[in-house]
Amino acid sequence: MKKKTVLIVEDSPGFSELMKFVVEDEGFNGVLFPLEENFMKWVDKEKPSAIIMDLALNRLSGFDLIKEVKSHAKHKSIPIVVITGRDLDVKDITELKMNDIAYLRKGRVDMHEIHQAIRNVVAKSETK
Repeated sequence: MKKKTVLIVEDSPGFSELMKFVVEDEGFNGVLFPLEENFMKWVDKEKPSAIIMDLALNRLSGFDLIKEVKSHAKHKSIPIVVITGRDLDVKDITELKMNDIAYLRKGRVDMHEIHQAIRNVVAKSETK
């Protein structure tokens, strides 16, 4: 059986490798998104069961990428976990909640919570 793929969108090499390790430790295929590539082409190519992403990316906005995914009928049901170091205001947190996106704050979350969030979103993708 083919492993489920989790797309990792992160511009910090160290944190992206850590997320890949966590995803693979959960038994999934972790794919690092090369930030210079076209995001939707990668989503089409990899057909991820879930996406883990930062919001503050070099030359890219995580919120723009979320809007792009959610605007495509065949991809809008892909669950997303946002793990960011950015402090979000009420408007941003509300927007994430309205799109059913899990939000974790770097530096204020432990590894158990990250593992649990990944399990939850991949399980959610199975029910859609």
